[in-house]
Amino acid sequence: MTRRLWAFPAVMFVAACTVEPQEPIVSAYNGDSVNIIQPLFASFSDAELLAKANSICQRGHKKRAERVSMRGLPDYQGTEYLFLCLGKA
Repeated sequence: MTRRLWAFPAVMFVAACTVEPQEPIVSAYNGDSVNIIQPLFASFSDAELLAKANSICQRGHKKRAERVSMRGLPDYQGTEYLFLCLGKA
């Protein structure tokens, strides 16, 4: 009986734990393109991902980002987006 009494608070503690949302990860940048990984359980909008890519492309080059492709990463790691850094028109 006492084990059941201890099990309930333990289950409630684990259920109350939350996973902090992860930020998009810049995995590669070469001045002309930037790769951004969206972790599996994160849900960033296209606008948020584009803003992150723009902030990277604008560093030193004053370029804008344009999304070109996306691919799922193996082992459920998330999705990788490729953005080209284009000159401002």
